[in-house]
Amino acid sequence: MRNDEKNVIDFKEIFSLIFRRLWLIILFALCGGIIAFCVTKYFITPKYEAHLNLYVQSSAAIVKNGSSASDKGNDVNNLKQLTNTYIEVLNDDLVMQDMSSELIKRFGEDRIRPVFTIDKEHNIPASELRSTIFIESVPDTLVLKLKVITKDPEVSVAICNYFAVYSDQYLQKAIGNECIAKYMTWAKYNDVPVSPNKVKNTALGMVAGILISLLLIFIMDFFDDSVRNVNTLSNRYGTAVIGEVGHFKNKFRSGEKKSRFVSLFNKYVPFTVVENYKAIRTSIIYSLSSYDKKVISVSSAEPFEGKSVTAANIAITLAQGGNKVLLIDADLRNPVQHEIFRISEKKGLANALTNISDLDRCIKKTFMDKLDILSAGDAVANPSELVASENMDKLLEKLEEKYTYIIIDTPAVNFFTDAVEIAKKVSGMIMVVRYKETSAADIDSAMSRIEFFEANMLGFIINDMKTNKKYNKFVAPNRSILPAPKMTDAQIQNKNVNKNRNTGSSKPKR
Repeated sequence: MRNDEKNVIDFKEIFSLIFRRLWLIILFALCGGIIAFCVTKYFITPKYEAHLNLYVQSSAAIVKNGSSASDKGNDVNNLKQLTNTYIEVLNDDLVMQDMSSELIKRFGEDRIRPVFTIDKEHNIPASELRSTIFIESVPDTLVLKLKVITKDPEVSVAICNYFAVYSDQYLQKAIGNECIAKYMTWAKYNDVPVSPNKVKNTALGMVAGILISLLLIFIMDFFDDSVRNVNTLSNRYGTAVIGEVGHFKNKFRSGEKKSRFVSLFNKYVPFTVVENYKAIRTSIIYSLSSYDKKVISVSSAEPFEGKSVTAANIAITLAQGGNKVLLIDADLRNPVQHEIFRISEKKGLANALTNISDLDRCIKKTFMDKLDILSAGDAVANPSELVASENMDKLLEKLEEKYTYIIIDTPAVNFFTDAVEIAKKVSGMIMVVRYKETSAADIDSAMSRIEFFEANMLGFIINDMKTNKKYNKFVAPNRSILPAPKMTDAQIQNKNVNKNRNTGSSKPKR
């Protein structure tokens, strides 16, 4: 049965996830920056700014010396109202219409069209023209700051200078002759665009790329239910993880026969992987110590998880430990053990189940004295019925008398019932899962079948683990091994002592 999972935020796992996908974050950041830079440079029209200060005077707004505090307060309020009035006057539609006529007259419609829209009446819409003009007052003064931003630097300068020339007339017309608008200098031509800002937009593009990549990483992680954590797997199903096998690539020299299955016989298998299987051997021996029968089956939830190679390597390490081991290939539909050990497939388990008297002739020797193989044998039409028959029980009972450990390679649990039928007949079952490949849904389905048949689960083996642990860089010690002496120093010394005694006793007494 499963344990209840706690929804706890594991910041270490989050940072580990980000670090593993750091290449994706960098890629998205670079792409976002490049895209933002190209869009800014080639697709966004630059805009140019011209500015001008207007100094507006009004006798009604002057605060005289000697006035009371209340009079001064009223004058300040009048000053604010007056400057707001100036801004509204200069933004009036009449001013915009007159300015539109002046601009078209000066530059012509062909020059103005890329900058503004020209309507049917050959005028620039007041709202569009007003959107390019920014007028603000300096607090507690009668200074108006005028800023114009358009797509053409000369048009921006022309609009500013138009206010310099005609703002005085508009203010006097709207407010009275007491208002005077003056300018100190003309607006200056500036061909350096104020927008878009390439550096800023490129930086924003990189930030956007990083955010998108993080969102994509978390979405992928949310929907990815594959096996990635030993503790999560163990806690989820309440079953121990008895071992992990590291990832490695198969190597062959020129002229060597290639095989898709790699056993520990291959001299190119990394030292760390060999040690992984020795650790698994220790766990299996400990797990079976309380069982009379030392028979285990090895399976997986789905095909191509590496269960056959794992079963072969477990048998090899157990035989290397001095145990008499038999490896049975019970995957009668797709047997592979004969290919791993390069032996004949004929005369195997299927033949022995049909005629138990032929069992001894079906068992094949290997170049290891302690390891024998019972291959799948001839193809049969009813493999599930054969492995579930009483003959399978009799066969195992007969083999238990001759072998210390029996390892049975069975088909995938979710595909055929062979695995759970055999799991009922053995001491325990080991399920192989492939790191970042086997999904939790696949394991759930397999565990449901195993629980239904009340089979005993010894634990999981995580295959093809990809980690950055330091011990993965450790290599096998390269030391010369001297041949073992025939006798130890103590044995030699005892032999000399006994020799002296015998020599002394043979001398005649005087």
